[in-house]
Amino acid sequence: MTTPPPTRPDVHTAAFTLIELLVAVALALIIMFAASSLLISSSRSSGDLQARNDLLQEFQIAQNYLIANVREAAYVYPQGTTLNLGGGDTTKRPGGGAWVVGSASAPILAIVKAPQEAVSGCSSTNGNACYKFKAYYPVLRKTWVDDSTGTQNDPGADPSNEGSWLLIEYTKNLVQTTPPTVTELTALAPGGLNGANGKLLLDYVQPAVTGLPPLFTAPPAGPQVAGQTRVTVNLSVSRTVAGKAVVVPARPGTDPTTWVQGVLVSPRNVGRLNP
Repeated sequence: MTTPPPTRPDVHTAAFTLIELLVAVALALIIMFAASSLLISSSRSSGDLQARNDLLQEFQIAQNYLIANVREAAYVYPQGTTLNLGGGDTTKRPGGGAWVVGSASAPILAIVKAPQEAVSGCSSTNGNACYKFKAYYPVLRKTWVDDSTGTQNDPGADPSNEGSWLLIEYTKNLVQTTPPTVTELTALAPGGLNGANGKLLLDYVQPAVTGLPPLFTAPPAGPQVAGQTRVTVNLSVSRTVAGKAVVVPARPGTDPTTWVQGVLVSPRNVGRLNP
């Protein structure tokens, strides 16, 4: 009996056609494009989240620090007070002109903080026993960076955020061994507060725009009484990252009046200084 020869596979049915190969390549490209888009989107979302977390942490630290100092205030410079902090690079007012408590375009908050130790021990080497003048105010970010390049106060250039504000803290010890009077503190405002330098407290502060609550609201002129004197802090930060605005606190809409969550502070030491 003769065994039939083995049959060979039909090459036309075993191989892929050109059309099948093109379809496979097209599907592969679609899958790769979708995967890369998902990866890019995920990377951007992660970057946005990290930027917001960093901004939120810095915001909370600065806000808590500022509020803690205001709570210890023995005196708050009232609305309408003109302050002279000197003409140094760290005290440049956005838009120029004089610092005036209550200004909407470039607000400033100024207090005199009570000492941590008995004032009788105040000296040039023991600042903890001295009353301290402190002011909080904005400086245009680009101006500050241009003037502080290479110093510890230099936050670094950021072309996308040159118009942002920096929140600055200015501190000067009032070196005297008896508590100052309100009259003495008032007399210091026009010209006796300069001679110190401001230090960077918070980056990317939201500049003033129409409808935005002022950065600070100080009490009106008149006697200051513990439990009745109030200061409002309306911090808000905004940073542009990869063309997208990252903001803290979150903004529920486009109305600037909703961009802040005001904190009302009642200084505990006011009313204890002699007139």
